[in-house]
Parts: sequence; structure tokens; C-alpha cells
Amino acid sequence: MARYIEADTQQLFVNGSLESLLPESSLARRVWCAVSALDFGGFDREYVNDREGRPALDPRRLTAVWLLALLRGVTSSVALARLCGTDIEFRWLSGDSGVEKSSLSAFRRRHVEKLSDLSSQILAGLARSGMLPGADLGVDGTVIRAASSCGRITNREKLGRRLSYLREEISRRLQSEDADEDDRGSEVEELRRQEERLQRALQEMGKLGLAEKKKVSWTEPEASVKRLKGGGYAPAHNVQAVTDLGSGAIIHIEVVDRNNDKRLLLPELEAARQHLLAVRGRLRKQEKKAVSRRVKSVTADGGYHDTLQLAELEKSLDTYVPNQEQSNRRPPGVSEEYLSEEFVYDSKSDEMICPQGERLRRRKTNNGGTAMTYEGKKSVCDKCAAKSECCPKSKSGRNVNRPLYEEVLEQVARRLASPPGEWHRRARKVTMEGAFARLTELLNWRRCRCWGKAGATAEALWRMIAHNLSLLIQHWRPLVHQTAPSG
Repeated sequence: MARYIEADTQQLFVNGSLESLLPESSLARRVWCAVSALDFGGFDREYVNDREGRPALDPRRLTAVWLLALLRGVTSSVALARLCGTDIEFRWLSGDSGVEKSSLSAFRRRHVEKLSDLSSQILAGLARSGMLPGADLGVDGTVIRAASSCGRITNREKLGRRLSYLREEISRRLQSEDADEDDRGSEVEELRRQEERLQRALQEMGKLGLAEKKKVSWTEPEASVKRLKGGGYAPAHNVQAVTDLGSGAIIHIEVVDRNNDKRLLLPELEAARQHLLAVRGRLRKQEKKAVSRRVKSVTADGGYHDTLQLAELEKSLDTYVPNQEQSNRRPPGVSEEYLSEEFVYDSKSDEMICPQGERLRRRKTNNGGTAMTYEGKKSVCDKCAAKSECCPKSKSGRNVNRPLYEEVLEQVARRLASPPGEWHRRARKVTMEGAFARLTELLNWRRCRCWGKAGATAEALWRMIAHNLSLLIQHWRPLVHQTAPSG
């Protein structure tokens, strides 16, 4: 007959303290060492140090707990509260104080300005370690799903009809005498709660200036409906980030209201410059050389191409932004001999001369202010023998645009075709796509847990801090391309 060891679950034993149980090589120790070196004065000033009531939870330990959770891929405050009571690393970081999920959730969302200050301190730590050159920057964006579900997508017009229906239903049930009074009261109360939610949603949509038929989530109007990278449409946020191509550190991260990246290059770069100035201000005089005195270049994809912004940036730095605009596309029915490139500009008379020798007079600037439009006379074009090849579908004279910043665009194009341009494009791809892969996959940010733009901004700052802190404590390797070529 088989004989086995009998389990005794009632025996008493003592394994030691939390300090002795936590291995010296634990990631929690490195996270705590880095967090405890930061200045939490902004958090400390919020608390009243009186002698009554229960002492507050230390914001340093709450920060460390959340950072370790993100590095483990945990984003739920419920799951994190459970880990703080069962996992040795989280028990050690929290001081075995039994943190409630509501405290964790509120702490994650509330302190946006203070989180920005902590991120500047971590960037200063990277600069002291020589991991933040700050000379070559990359700009890119990604789409993160909002907390709202796809089932809540609607527009102001449909929402107004739904609100009218609810009001009629409430009035009908209040006048009805068939139903039981208690049941009728509970049903009316639920309908009134729905009415209040719809009213708040309509008010918020009105403040945002949304059109009547623009589709948004009525539970989260700030998150517009966007196309996801994996396919399909859902309420989502446009997240923009600026990274240092020399180290892979994220310098600035922001949630913007736009659905695309157009006209975002200059604002994002200026915000990154302000962060770098704040970092230089935190360093001692002898350490300021760790950060470049000025940004030397910026690299982005074609979605950021904006002629006016490039003309402004070219005054102080080198830009590596390809032109993917279709403003110079071939008009339908126009032959190669009569494309806009074949027209000659006469600077003395400020006119364009067509291949037939006719002159087109200046009419106006285009909507973007990047080109001047010239138009021929209708009477002349209608009698021209080349009308079928030059402007067959035009009801007026031929229109031609002359770029106002042609030299700037040619200079950027030449720079992109050079070896440094090839390096910058590859470096942006390695650094930016690698950083977003870490934010979405390793830090589990495929979808927001917090509601609204403010909640998405808080989550973005948390992941920026976790990313840069991992570089600082050497938990992650820097995302950098090979050495840049000279020239």
C-alpha cells in the first residue's frame, strides 16, 4: 500500500522579515532606489501634518508601486491592490500597509502636473548619466483606444432624439395608473439618471464645438472615433511623443485633439525644447554640458510635413521630414508639355508664362499660404489650340500655382537624400517605433483605463516615467541606431 507524507497546514513557522525575504537583485529595490532619490515636495505640500486621523500613504511608495506594476504589465487598480497584499515585492514597496484600490486609482489620475515634474527629474538623472544628448530629436504619434466602448458611439442629433424620447417616457410613466407605485418610482428614477447622463454629454459636446452629425462616444466625447492600426474604428486618443535619437529617452508626451499629425511638428518640438530647458535648469553649472545647448535636428514622417512650419524651423535647425503631399499631382487630362513645371515665372511683371507664350496674372495665395495662384484669361484660353491638352475641363482660364518656399523644400529634399538623412530616417524608425512598442506592449497600454483626455494624459505620463526610469536603472537597453555619419 502506498504511503505518502501527510500535509500539516496548521503548523506555525516564521520565515523572516519582508526585508530578508526580498532578494537583493529584485527589480523592486532598483525602482525604490530611483524613486526615493526624487523630490516629492509638490506631493508633500498637499498633506496637512496634523496629529488627528490616520496618517496618509507615502506618495513615494504609491509611485514606486505603480511603476513596478506597469513594468509587470499590470494596469488594473483592483489587481494591483491584490498584489500589494500577496506579492512580496509589492508588499515591500508599499510597506505592507494594505493599499485600497480606490486610493491607487485616484493617485494614478489626479497628479498630472506633479507627474510632469517627476518626469523632468528623471530626465535630469539621464542627463547626469550621459544618456540625454538632446541634439537630435524624433517626433511621432500613435493611436490609443479610449476607455469608452464602441457601443456608445453616436452623434448630437441622435442623442437629442434619445433625450426627447426619455422625457416623453418619463412623463408617460408618471401619468400611468396601471403599474405599481413602487415599481413605477424605481423605473422613473432609472430613466431620470439616463436623462441626466445624456444632458451632461450634450453639454460637453456643445463645449467642444462638435458638429451635429460628428460621431463620438457620448460617454467620452473627448475621444473621437479613429481608425485603429489593427483595423476597425473606435473611440481613441492621438498620443504624440518626442524622443532623443541619441538615447531613446522620451522627452515629451502629449494627448492632442487632432485626428492626424498635420501642423503638429512645431508645437511638439517647442514643448520638447521647454522640457530640455527645464532639465538644464535642474543640473548644476558644471553638469549643464551633459545636455546640448540647442536642438540641432528634428526628424518626422511625411504626415508632419507642413511648408510654413518647415520654413520656420529651417532658420535654427535641420529638418528631416519627407514631402508626401499631393499638391503637385498631375491634373486630369493635362499632357506633360503643359504641367505647371513647364510654366516660366517672370519676376519683373510677377506673371507666369505658359508654353504658348500667353501670360497668366497673379490672382491670390492658396488656402495654406504656401503658393501663389496665377490664372489666364478665359477668352484667351478658350481660343487657344492647346486647350484640350492644357486645361480641358476648366470653365475659366488655366490656373497654376507657384510655390513660395521652393528653396526650403528643395533644401530639405537634398538633406533627406544625403547619408545623414538616411541615418535620421532609420534612427527615427528604430527609436520611435521601439518606444511606442514598449509603451503599448511591455507597459500594456493598448487601451486607456482612465476616462477622458485628462485620464489619458495621466496614463501617458506614467508610461513616460516608467520608460525613462527603466533606462536610468538599466532595466531596459537604450533604443538607438548606429553611429550617425558626418556631413
